[in-house]
Amino acid sequence: MRITDFLKNDFFSLPRVQSPKEDYMVFLNRILKEYLSELEQVENFDDIGIQIDRIRERQTHLVKHLKSAISEYYAGKPASALSELEFGLTSEIKNFEEILNIREFQTKTDFYRIRIHKLNYPLKPEHFFHIPFNLRGKVKTQRFSIPGFPSLYLGTSSYVCWEELSRPSLSDFQIVRVTNTDILKVIDLSPPKNNNDSYDYYKYLMIWPLVFACSVRVRTPEDYFKPEYIIPQLLLQWVRKNDRIDGVSYQTTHIDYKNSLSKGEFLNVALPVKENKTRGLCSHLESKFLMTESISFQLNEASSAGLVDGGGVESFKNINVQEIELIKNVPTNYAFSIFGRLEEALSKMDAKRIIKQKH
Repeated sequence: MRITDFLKNDFFSLPRVQSPKEDYMVFLNRILKEYLSELEQVENFDDIGIQIDRIRERQTHLVKHLKSAISEYYAGKPASALSELEFGLTSEIKNFEEILNIREFQTKTDFYRIRIHKLNYPLKPEHFFHIPFNLRGKVKTQRFSIPGFPSLYLGTSSYVCWEELSRPSLSDFQIVRVTNTDILKVIDLSPPKNNNDSYDYYKYLMIWPLVFACSVRVRTPEDYFKPEYIIPQLLLQWVRKNDRIDGVSYQTTHIDYKNSLSKGEFLNVALPVKENKTRGLCSHLESKFLMTESISFQLNEASSAGLVDGGGVESFKNINVQEIELIKNVPTNYAFSIFGRLEEALSKMDAKRIIKQKH
């Protein structure tokens, strides 16, 4: 069997959704047990030169410590939970750090940030960066950040940002374009892009239990404690210890990739602060980005520089997204959508240092 064919199995489709009554730990243990059972059925992978027994040994080790990390966290031992994850990723069995997909976003890559704001007065750009240290009490639990610990979340498209906020009304948000001045290095948890590279699929298979544990859709969004965030938050703590890595990129869990007609790469990027201050923003992160002024759909419609007829198919194109499915079974050309048109408008605006835009 080819490893590329093995990973096409519907079992590996993400994100996963729990049943309404199944406990999270029971759910996690069940899926990881099924994963190891899937591996047991493989005699060997024909397209990679690594014995299946070695793969099974390493995956059993990783699964064991992911489960232990959850158990320790549930027992009120977050430090022990982090130690379990660290030992699962780096031990004599396998140093998974060697095969993590480290993705580099080159300078001048466009990212986007959305903020809920119902008034038709533009928010200042600094309101779109991470929550300032002096307001850390407002930092809620998020997939890759613990309460009180700021992280900067970016989307590779405005549509992804909108989905992450559970599809707010078009009149209720403002948006900025953010571009990096330095190369960003992140652990990429998204599936391989090159269907012809078996080694990429091998690397993805080897960390699939980790990817799965970071890609479970939140069952009860209104709860204060979200067990689906345990492994992602532990992973970001592990990343923060590594000065060579800026953060994590991952597919949004708000799209059902198996059944959606959307085409493209729908990524979030989570970047933890690299320092601890009493006020202001992380100077390390602040130095890496430029940001435009904010716009909204309504403000852009009302301005003389409003959205042009038909969008920017000829002049602007987000290379990450081709089509989105906003209405069931109706794919929409992204450039013609509200999101593509907003991005076109933002592409014509200057991006500046955040600190210079304060007033």
